[in-house]
Amino acid sequence: MQKFWFRIRYTVKTVCFPLIILQFIRTLIFPTPFDVLLLFLLFLVYVGFLMEVY
Repeated sequence: MQKFWFRIRYTVKTVCFPLIILQFIRTLIFPTPFDVLLLFLLFLVYVGFLMEVY
């Protein structure tokens, strides 16, 4: 279980950052409340994984 969890955490960290960048660009071009909320949630997940909360 431990190896599986570490692999999941590493994968989320590596995938989440490019998604945040793409979502940020999309939010700058077409700002909708859903895009802003999605960007905020992605940012919270990424910071949580960086601070090792999850």
